[in-house]
Amino acid sequence: MVKKRKTASKLAIKQAFTRLIHEKGFESLTVMEIAREAGINRGTFYTHYIDKYDLMEKLEMETIEDLKKILLRPNEGDVNDPLELIPYPLILEALVYVKKDFDFVSAIAGPGGDRHFVSRIKGILSELIESKINQSTSLEFKKENLPEDYALEILLSSIVAIILLWIKKGGVESPEDIATMVHKARQISPYELLI
Repeated sequence: MVKKRKTASKLAIKQAFTRLIHEKGFESLTVMEIAREAGINRGTFYTHYIDKYDLMEKLEMETIEDLKKILLRPNEGDVNDPLELIPYPLILEALVYVKKDFDFVSAIAGPGGDRHFVSRIKGILSELIESKINQSTSLEFKKENLPEDYALEILLSSIVAIILLWIKKGGVESPEDIATMVHKARQISPYELLI
């Protein structure tokens, strides 16, 4: 019974926190407002979290760890196929996960949330790409006059930009549609978009 109450309290805190970030932004909210919005007293809040920064860190890291488990899981795809650097099934599963917790993810990824969240997502994708390149016998960044770190940034930025636009638009498209766009974006150069 106590565990159920703790779980219910934490869920109420997360939901209140998410609503308040959307309404007023992280920096402007207080623990008192979170507790009031969650329908709990401050003492209950403090049994779970030190302060609002601890709350943000724990909730965000839970999301990051879940996304890491999805995206960094071994995949059966061909490690020498450049299109398998970021496999469609893993991207789709990650997007389905985001869709299930869309209110929270959109709050922390939005202008009132944590400005470091997007960097953390890019970090996971970078880790995925680097692990695939390390497993491959033939893949490497080899564009003339374009250092590897810039090539990686171009690849990561296009993927993250698609996902962020999807979040900004309210997740109206399905995770399948966005995963397909991410997959296609890796095959199209910006020049080809204009002709």
